[in-house]
Amino acid sequence: MGENTHRTANAVSGSLSVDAVHRNGQTCLDSVFCSVPFHISKPYWDGTVLLLQVANPTAGLFSGDQLSCRVQVKENAALLFTNQGASRIHPSTGAGVVSEQTFRVSDKGWLEIFPELLIPYRQASLIQKTVVNVADGGRAYLAEMLAPGRTAAGEIYAYEKLDWRFHLFLHDRPIAVERAEISPETIPWMFASPPHWQHIYYGCVWIVAPELEAMSSADFKEIEDLSCDECLVGASRLAATAIVVKVVSSSSIPLRKALQSTRSRMAALLPFLHSNPHKL
Repeated sequence: MGENTHRTANAVSGSLSVDAVHRNGQTCLDSVFCSVPFHISKPYWDGTVLLLQVANPTAGLFSGDQLSCRVQVKENAALLFTNQGASRIHPSTGAGVVSEQTFRVSDKGWLEIFPELLIPYRQASLIQKTVVNVADGGRAYLAEMLAPGRTAAGEIYAYEKLDWRFHLFLHDRPIAVERAEISPETIPWMFASPPHWQHIYYGCVWIVAPELEAMSSADFKEIEDLSCDECLVGASRLAATAIVVKVVSSSSIPLRKALQSTRSRMAALLPFLHSNPHKL
């Protein structure tokens, strides 16, 4: 256990810090620190991108847990950051889970975040704060997925609260600030769905890269044409070099398919996306 881990009888406070640098023609980790509940895999260099998988060896996150994650990608480094399985948020018995994430990408750096589903259990409470800062000339591809609950157990929108806070900066200039406070009171209007859908699964991809300036209206339409009876996809430009793609679907299968298809289409502009996030 790292020296920065703090445990109480019912909660844990842990941190993860990673610096990726370019050295001798490849990306390597210059500085790494992690403490429970974080555990990282042995990095894998695929010739283009360094793959790093974060595993949570526990059964999930519990009431009062506090997590801090800091990832920095230096100039010419390329890092794909993913996790081993779904993140489960267990019922709150007092204080909720607090997760703070900071990602920084330098000029000519590449960072991809491709996590598994976030699954909030009945009476779960989570505050998640994410800050992303990409330098001019940097590239980032940041995905996220949210389940409506533990659907196999009949828990649909049964969580106490999800408070998602997201800030995206391009060279220290804010280009997106988003906050979603999801509770039983807001769920009926925040998750209105087509009549034949039983649930709403949510996905989002924030993309920053100089190559995005070349995207035309036809390129955006190609992404939005991924929509079908079980999935709705929308794409918007945030800045000349930044876009966002949002997806809602009736289950996890069409959600994953839409996000994978989006990733495949964007790989034509961003070759780093040819790396396999499930290689580890």
